[in-house]
Amino acid sequence: MADEWNGEGRLVARFFFSRDTPETMSTRSFCLTVANAFAALDRNFKNSMEEYMKCPDWTLLPFEKQFEGLIAGPLRKANQPAILTIDALDECSSEHGVRGKLLETLRTQQDSDLPFRILVTGRPEPDIKHWASKKIGVGYTNFAQLEDNKKDVEFYIRSRLHGLPPDVQDRLYPVIRDADGLFIWARIACDLLLQAIDVNGLLENLGKEVSLDYLYKIALKQSMPEDKASQAAMFTVLQMILAAQEPLSIVKLDKLAPKQGIVEPVVTRLSSLLLHSDHQGPIRLLHATLREFLTTQAGEYYIQPELGHYTLASGCISIISHQSKQDLSDLTKLDSISAREDDHVPMR
Repeated sequence: MADEWNGEGRLVARFFFSRDTPETMSTRSFCLTVANAFAALDRNFKNSMEEYMKCPDWTLLPFEKQFEGLIAGPLRKANQPAILTIDALDECSSEHGVRGKLLETLRTQQDSDLPFRILVTGRPEPDIKHWASKKIGVGYTNFAQLEDNKKDVEFYIRSRLHGLPPDVQDRLYPVIRDADGLFIWARIACDLLLQAIDVNGLLENLGKEVSLDYLYKIALKQSMPEDKASQAAMFTVLQMILAAQEPLSIVKLDKLAPKQGIVEPVVTRLSSLLLHSDHQGPIRLLHATLREFLTTQAGEYYIQPELGHYTLASGCISIISHQSKQDLSDLTKLDSISAREDDHVPMR
């Protein structure tokens, strides 16, 4: 949460919105996550925040009230400059006015006398652009501008592909340039090239169409095994990943899968499209647009999350059923032990 700015007396917090996290959870946890980050850096802030949380019904208050009680009010009392970074703001749901409430609350704080600065990243959705330019009077900067003629993307490509012949890098970079320097495009393309057997053939395919949807199709085609049973396993695991209310790990998904041992091979094959740290870490989609693609535009790779809900529910029922049998077995053993003990109780 914090960085080197803390040495200069500034409080720093970061919040990351994710489409994989339920909207109720992300909005409910926003104020508390930010407040806890500030509280870890300043005792006065922490005391003020904890005093507010003594109110038994504070979790039922509107978002703007919680923001005032957990963040703005304690900042005033702490009298410390603060910086809040909000990543992937576009992933905060716009349904039911959720994102609108957050944007309006942040606007009011910009108008206040708080020494409070906010850095926001995310796709420039119309309401976010309007909020930035009209409501708080600042513009927005896109990645192409930040990358200074895409030099960062070129450096990234050359760093990732340093083990491949130089002509591979030279042939890929013009394609990335046509993709407006998207890091997500570069990341997937580099992963695919590092895994490819026919590098030249893949480069030719990558140059045919520069779009994320096309790149997703190439990644899925390259990852998809040839035999039908393995293909079915790939679809089953993807359905489970998309259906999970919260991102689950390889270990947890494997317990819920219809066949043990299918999750890890699938996640490994799809490493260019999925993010995970280890067996215990949550599996996340590389980018929010991948979910939309798989459920609407994927064609032969179309995924039905509804089937994933069925698989997860069946896995949960199997676990509960197994546990119930174990508990019943333990009770039976206890009954037999009790009976033997009763046989040895002397009668008077």
